[in-house]
Amino acid sequence: MKAKPNRDIIPAGVSFEPANFVLIPGGQFTMGSSEDEVNYQNDEINHQVQISTFSISKYAVTVTEFSKFVEASGYQTGAEKKDFSESISNVEVNASNRENSYHKVSGKVRYQSKANHPVVHVNWNDAVAYCEWLSTKNDKQFRLPTEAEREYACQYPIPDIVKNIPIQKANFIVEKKPKRSGTVPVDSFLPNDWGLYNMHGNVFEWCSDWYGGNYYHECNAQGTVINPAGPAIGFCRVIRGCSWRTFAVRCRSNDRYGSTPDFHYNTLGFRLVFDA
Repeated sequence: MKAKPNRDIIPAGVSFEPANFVLIPGGQFTMGSSEDEVNYQNDEINHQVQISTFSISKYAVTVTEFSKFVEASGYQTGAEKKDFSESISNVEVNASNRENSYHKVSGKVRYQSKANHPVVHVNWNDAVAYCEWLSTKNDKQFRLPTEAEREYACQYPIPDIVKNIPIQKANFIVEKKPKRSGTVPVDSFLPNDWGLYNMHGNVFEWCSDWYGGNYYHECNAQGTVINPAGPAIGFCRVIRGCSWRTFAVRCRSNDRYGSTPDFHYNTLGFRLVFDA
């Protein structure tokens, strides 16, 4: 099991605004995995990272929040422009089943029962566009978390999540147990020690970084890396967390994926970081 990271002490009087954001004290930690960890991947090699203090949302961006952006700006998501986005329910592929997004491809308004679910079928470009709109609207800076920030804020040791976490604690697949058929509200289940909800399960989440298969090896060779933000260029953006379609073995704080910025799916959403 990983040792807990060394954390900075937050100075007295520091603001925790805006609402529903948590101030995470910076510190140094071991990012990635060791070879003896369950489901270790070669792109997860351990390396030392120093993170500055940052604020991250308690929840993934919801259907309601994204709806306000679309209604105010007239924005069209990548899925809308294609009039197509895959949704998987068991083994069936449905091109237009988007009730968890802000509305369906057909243009019908989303179900009210899904208003507090995470928005899905949003690609990386859509998530960045939302950040830019919210930043302009509030005259403050919102962005996607870096891969390092999200792992630092996740901090759920691998043996606990793989062996012990029950289906009642997160929205993921457990073999031989009842399977959920989609997302749940963003405030479902207990938060982690930081007060963040669904850092494991419910939906995968976009990060700001380009994905690099050798990037961790490069960082490890440098020693302690300060606020890493990923490779300078790339083909895919980083995806972190896991979803309602993920088995427990992939519900790890250091499990990582990459996908093209135009990729959208019914298991993929995002959350925000706030820069004061």
